[in-house]
Formats: sequence, structure tokens, C-alpha cells
Amino acid sequence: MGDETDTSLEELLKCPVCQDIFSDPRQLPCGHSVCMSCLERMLDHTSEVPFRCPDCRGNFGSLLRIQKSYALSSIAEEFKLIRKRKAQQNKTVYCDLCPEKKTLAKKTCLKCEVSMCSEHAKNHHELPVFTGHVLVSPLSDLLERKCPQHEDKVLKYYCSTSRRYMCNICAFEKKQLNQATEASTVLRRQLTEYMDQRFKSLEEQMKESNELVKILKKEKANPANRPLNSVTVVLLLLWFIVLYYAYNYSVENQALTETLEMQQNRVAELLVGPVTSHHPDSENSGVLRLDLDSASPFLGVSSDLRTAERVKTKLNYPDGAKRFDEAPQILSAHCFSSGTHIWEVEAEGYWDIAVSYQSIQRKSKHNSAFGNNAESWSLTHNGKGNLFVYHNGEKTVLSATLKSQRIAVSVNIEDGNIIFTAVESTIKHLHEFKTNLTEPVCLGLGLYRVDPPSRASIVKVT
Repeated sequence: MGDETDTSLEELLKCPVCQDIFSDPRQLPCGHSVCMSCLERMLDHTSEVPFRCPDCRGNFGSLLRIQKSYALSSIAEEFKLIRKRKAQQNKTVYCDLCPEKKTLAKKTCLKCEVSMCSEHAKNHHELPVFTGHVLVSPLSDLLERKCPQHEDKVLKYYCSTSRRYMCNICAFEKKQLNQATEASTVLRRQLTEYMDQRFKSLEEQMKESNELVKILKKEKANPANRPLNSVTVVLLLLWFIVLYYAYNYSVENQALTETLEMQQNRVAELLVGPVTSHHPDSENSGVLRLDLDSASPFLGVSSDLRTAERVKTKLNYPDGAKRFDEAPQILSAHCFSSGTHIWEVEAEGYWDIAVSYQSIQRKSKHNSAFGNNAESWSLTHNGKGNLFVYHNGEKTVLSATLKSQRIAVSVNIEDGNIIFTAVESTIKHLHEFKTNLTEPVCLGLGLYRVDPPSRASIVKVT
């Protein structure tokens, strides 16, 4: 009965065009739905003939109004996940220690990363040396449970915020990030309160000095009071005392500012520290940060200014001439006008990795997008494995596919070379732009989808 129900549900969740489970479905005015990619292909092949629904053949005229079917999209994604889990559960897992590879496994050790039959699992149950080794039911997808960032670790913990599993190192790093952020927030609040108190004290002293100045002016205007030179001297001394306190306040204010900057640097070191101990790539020859003033309100930026993530709810960033208002993009804080530079970025989801002039437009959704203008050159991944490059509105489809999430961008400013490569077991050349670079260039990141999550991090600078 369960198989019949699954089959019936699968038929309801099939796109009438591609006959596959819906992917990013869009609802037509007649109520039927199609995949977004199928709809785009149909519109590309529709010329003068009015668009018709592929299911009921309804005619919608020259203006087509569509909207995303969020409920249907969630049901389809959940159905795909359940089907994948069932397929994995139905896989036969054999003992990795038996030479014939025909004995069924009874347990999988997450620490040893091997599946064992009952005979070979005895040592794990009986010997003290295997204390702490976690045994679970046989897993056929053990390689898929490896952490993509720390390849020797297994995904064990589920993060409700990012909605994905992580290894113990990632969980520890996330905990440190939260603690460091809280510590920085508390310190900032305490320093702000202390500075407010000092400012109020200075205001009161300034009011007293103003009163003394008024009295001094009256003394000068009235010659009859000139014999009171001692009073005038006292007033002048009080005025100098006020100036002394004002000077001390400015010095103390500068010291507090420097203390805050040192604390923020320590927070950044805390965030980068665990990664450095496990990541050789984090030993960069230079540090490249993201420019928070350029960040789109739809991008969240980490406290170390090296990671950006697409968010669903618009953030309350202050307005500014440097900010991308419409396009969900961000530039690096530092740009370069000479030399050769290599930036390595880890990205997932629907992303753009670009080289851009600082003069790129910031206030237009279409003209500000990386690659849609003469000021930027971009590599785009549409989240489905397809790669494209853009410059000045011209699109080029790449035949290459990615096996890793790391992309290297090489810029030789004098020669005008911009090269995109995939950092895998070997370096894979993706595309090269040849141009004349006339302005300082920056690294640009564009993140376009919330589901699946789109995020990018600067991991290495050369």
C-alpha cells in the first residue's frame, strides 16, 4: 500500500513538461504548475504565438503572470529527500574486513569509518581500546557523510539555523563564533555606556566653564570691578582646569577606541584560529576582507568579514552610495591597481564570483549585476551544476562541471588576464578573459537564492 501511495504522489508531483519531480515550480493563472527551467525554455521557443498551458492548453494572452508555488516546492523537495533515503536504506552493505566482500555488515563504526559483520564487530564491543567508537546500523552512504570542509571528519550534528549536518570541528567553530560575537557585543555595550557617562560629565563641565566665561566678560566690561584681579585669576585657573579635563577626555576616548579595535581583532582571531589549526589554506600571504558598506541588504556578512550568505528577510543596513541596493552582491574592501593576485573562494548554491571595477553601478538591479556591464567579469553557477561566464551583457556557456566548491580567480593587471579555475585534486581551467584593465579591480561575490542556501567565503589570498 505504501508503494502505491508513493507512486500516486509521484504522479501528482510530476511536471507536465519534463515529466520529472517539480524543481522550483511556478503556478500559472489557470492553477497548473511547471518547473521554472521548463517555463523559461518554453518562453524561449515561443515567438508570436500566445503562450499556452502545457496541461490544459489555456491561453493567457501576451502578458503572463506567474508566482512561485512555495507549498508545492516544499512537498516536492521533501518527497525527493524521502525517496533518496529509502534508496540508501535499500542498498546492501557488506563487511569491509572480510576478504570475499560477500558477508553482510551488521554495524558501521563512525570513527573507524568501516562496516563490519558480527564477527569483526566483536572487538569493538569487547576491547577497551575501542571505547568511544560509535557503532550504528550499516551505512551505505558513509562517504557522503564526510564533512566537505574537514574531510577526515564525519557529519554528526544537525544545525537548525543552517538546516544541515556538520562535523564536531564545524560545531566547535560555530560555538566559538557565537561566544565571540556575544563577547564583542557585551564589550561594545559597556564601552558605549562608559563613554556616554564621560560625555555627560564633560557637558556639565563645559556648562560651568561657559558660566565662568560670562562672569569674566562682565568683569572686563565693568572697570569698577578691576580691583578684583584675584577673582579674575581664579576664573582663568578654573577655565584652564576645564580645558585640562577636556583634553584628558579626548585622550581617554582615543584609548577606549583603540581598546575596542583590539578586542574586535581578538574576536577575528578567535574566529579564524580553529580553522588555521585544521586548514593549511588559511595560512594566507595576505588577508582580504569584504566591504560591509557595499553589501546588499539581502546579504548577511560574518563578523570576520570573509563570508557572505543570501538571506530571505531584508536587513536594516544604512543607506550609502557604495551599497548595492537591488543586486544581492558585495565587493572586497581592498582593490588593486597593479601586480598579480589570486583569490580562492569556496561557494555553494546559486552564485557569482567576479572581478569588478569600483566604479560599477550600485543602484540598478539589471545594470549592477556582475557581468551585465563593461565594469565586471563574472563566473556564474546556477545551483544545478551549470556554469556560465558574463561580460558586458554577453553570456558564454561552459561545458565544464565542478567536483569541488572552491574556485580560484587569478588577475594579472599589467597583462589584462582574468582566469577562473576550479581547485580540485588537480587545477581545472574554466575560462580566461583577455582585456585592458584601466581601473583598480576588486573581488565581487553575488548570491542569488535562499533555497538551496547560497553562501561564499574567501579562504585564501596570494
